[in-house]
Amino acid sequence: MLALGSALLSSPANSPAAQAAGIKLPYPGFTGNVAQALRPFPQYQNILWRDVPTGKSLYQALEVVLEKHFSRGLQFRLGYTYSRLENDGAESAQGGNGANQGVQNPVCTQKCEYGLSADDTPHVFLVAYSWEIPTPNRLKSGATNFLFGGWNVSGVMRYESGRPLNIFMNNDLGGFLFNGQKRPNRVSGSSGLASGPFDPNGTAGYFNPAAWSDPGPLQFGNAPRRDGSVRSFPTYNEDLSLFKVFPIRERLKMRFESEFGNIFNRVDFCDPNTNFSAGSFGRVSTQCNQPRSIQFALRLSY
Repeated sequence: MLALGSALLSSPANSPAAQAAGIKLPYPGFTGNVAQALRPFPQYQNILWRDVPTGKSLYQALEVVLEKHFSRGLQFRLGYTYSRLENDGAESAQGGNGANQGVQNPVCTQKCEYGLSADDTPHVFLVAYSWEIPTPNRLKSGATNFLFGGWNVSGVMRYESGRPLNIFMNNDLGGFLFNGQKRPNRVSGSSGLASGPFDPNGTAGYFNPAAWSDPGPLQFGNAPRRDGSVRSFPTYNEDLSLFKVFPIRERLKMRFESEFGNIFNRVDFCDPNTNFSAGSFGRVSTQCNQPRSIQFALRLSY
């Protein structure tokens, strides 16, 4: 179909040019153009792709957990997951979140779209802990114990790989096909990431543009729906809480608590621009997490 060229595809299906090319009307009374006449469903002007529940998904993982139950004031859990998640858009909630609007070839919506999921994170490491800080014997009496004894610290730390990115380009097929996007060709053997460490204030982008090429007008690109060789930024986050209960009387207690969100003030950048046709391809302009936050609280219970 695409080999007919944009001029003929845009012509009315009953035009002399279409008749000369042997184009037949899909049904009596059809008044659309050649492209619409050749579509799988010429009676419709648009299709919302919803692969669920016919979508396919495969999740494989190795999970390791080390857990210490509470004893001597300490408990913790360490978890590591090494995984791979593949699908053809099955995470798209029946099209409700727009994830499967990126179909490139409307007559190959599953096999051609099958690959890494947008939620694929090969490495995830989690730590959760709670520790009642021991009080030295010399501080276990009187006012010193009231001030320095019984402090507790707890926290959660999460570290995970970035997610595979969807590299696309300006879609010159949209006027002729029921497709949501066009992708460039992936240049074999070329790294998709720019060389050297990423500098958000530098002139170089996150990607190496030479790793992709334009497949040409009205041609499908071979880049996958999600490219595992070019991933978004990894996620690193540490939250900590420190608290102590001060017993004043039998039923009167005061609790002091301090909470530290993103305690090391790490910066998680949002995804770079993944439109290969844009001049800002590979540019990163937004931070996707909150800076360090600290809050203190006092609570009196009676």
